[in-house]
Amino acid sequence: MKKLIPLVVITTMMLQACGGSGSKSGTVVGENKAVEVHHIQVQDIPAYVETFKQQQAQLQLQFDGRQSALSFIDMSVENKFILAKYSAGLVRIGFDLNEEKPVSELIFMEGDTSDLENFETTRLLQGTAIEVAADDDNYIYTGLAVDTQTQNSYPVRLVFNESLISGGSSTLVLEGDRMTISGTLGTQTYIDMQEMLNSHTVSTLVFDSVDGSVNDAINMHTGRLIRQAGLTTLMPADGEAYSGGVDLFAAGVERKYQTGGKLGVHSWCCSAGKPANELGEDHEAHGAQLTYFREMMGAEKGPKFYFYTINAAPFNGVHIMSEAELSQYDLVTD
Repeated sequence: MKKLIPLVVITTMMLQACGGSGSKSGTVVGENKAVEVHHIQVQDIPAYVETFKQQQAQLQLQFDGRQSALSFIDMSVENKFILAKYSAGLVRIGFDLNEEKPVSELIFMEGDTSDLENFETTRLLQGTAIEVAADDDNYIYTGLAVDTQTQNSYPVRLVFNESLISGGSSTLVLEGDRMTISGTLGTQTYIDMQEMLNSHTVSTLVFDSVDGSVNDAINMHTGRLIRQAGLTTLMPADGEAYSGGVDLFAAGVERKYQTGGKLGVHSWCCSAGKPANELGEDHEAHGAQLTYFREMMGAEKGPKFYFYTINAAPFNGVHIMSEAELSQYDLVTD
């Protein structure tokens, strides 16, 4: 499991970068006058996705005259970097996620990326004289990459924008009518899920290893795709889902669990400098999540489960739900 990250920092950046609105708008619905709140309005999703795709098309790495695409792997708020994959290996991109500004650092680790858990660096290149310039939504890193063994240097140019992070790193694999999901959830997850459900017959979504979401605003709409398709969600005995992954599990019309599977929950950070568990239950910052869980679990059970999750563990920790808790909060239907 990857270290959980204060996702509010990332979510705020994603909304700004991908054309969404950070404001929450709502309408009164239902007999109990619950307010429906969305970070991204349903009618705005196509434009949001199109902006994301345009930004993704601008991501690139030019290394010694060769061009390569970039894809997100991981990030560290504490150590101020984003880890991305390119054609020859991994690149560590300096970026301060708290301050939302670039750091003049590039480190290249060449090697086989087909098995990242066992990745071994075969050649290390350290960025030197790295300069960063802003160009609209992009940050452009330029300088030299120096081979730490031979001291040979190569010109580099890297174009980075927030779509690298907001896309996530999830994969969807279809076998028969069962689809398995793994990785970090993001905007690309929404796109892939929509395309898969539109072009294939799917009955069950199986959770392999989902470590959370880097874009909760779009992740809730991914959950709505799952519910609209009438999917069953399954947590197998060797599966795990944390944070935003649990949100997607909750979207199943039927939600099945096998002993040994891990469903991990926690609070989120922050609104007005306070994590979710320190806000009053009537605070407007809960609006989008309450809307989502009412849709997925009902007008009474949804809010009950949501407030349980944000009090179960701090935003930088995780609580693995026991089987008794899964039953108590009706997260599992079978």
